[in-house]
Amino acid sequence: MEVSFKPQEPKVLPPNYAPGVDSLTSEDFLKIYMETLRYQDPFQAQDLSKMLDDMVKLNQVRFFNDMRSFTEGLKALFNQSTLISSLSLVGKDVIFSADRVNTVRGGQYYLLSPEDVSQATVKFFNGDQVVKEIKIDLKKGLNELDLDGLPRGQFKVKVFKDGLEYPKVQLGIKGSIKAAAIMDGQLLFELLDGSMIDPSKIIYLGGV
Repeated sequence: MEVSFKPQEPKVLPPNYAPGVDSLTSEDFLKIYMETLRYQDPFQAQDLSKMLDDMVKLNQVRFFNDMRSFTEGLKALFNQSTLISSLSLVGKDVIFSADRVNTVRGGQYYLLSPEDVSQATVKFFNGDQVVKEIKIDLKKGLNELDLDGLPRGQFKVKVFKDGLEYPKVQLGIKGSIKAAAIMDGQLLFELLDGSMIDPSKIIYLGGV
């Protein structure tokens, strides 16, 4: 019985084909380099600088891709760990920083002081106009604000001591954390009123 073998058709490469070197190891490259030196025409020496430059650039791209994948994986792991630890705050009352008092929204507002400040003056501003002024002895920590007599609106709060503004006091509002979630890679807390708060805005935890 006559057996015939059909030779495999040769693969035709385009004129501009260039072999990739991104998968070469340093040992592979050294072998190719030595073999090229061994068989090259001494009167027409080949320049391997371009091949070496391509390999370096491709390996740099691969390195940065690997680093990006590693960083994204590390970020995801960190987010998961942060979310798990943040779940312990669900159901707790905390104090979030506030820019102003909002009597339309309501809520309990506090002044967080780093030290005791006797005979301080708290002023509520509507623009440049003072709409309310109270005297208070601030204690180190939380001090609840008395909002009685304030009209409906939003008001800036400033603290003064001996006629000078005392900027170390922070204004905050009490909130109860309903849930914690990661959105677009960022940890956020959902309050009972439905608003979403960045954890960086928390200025006081516990004993509210």
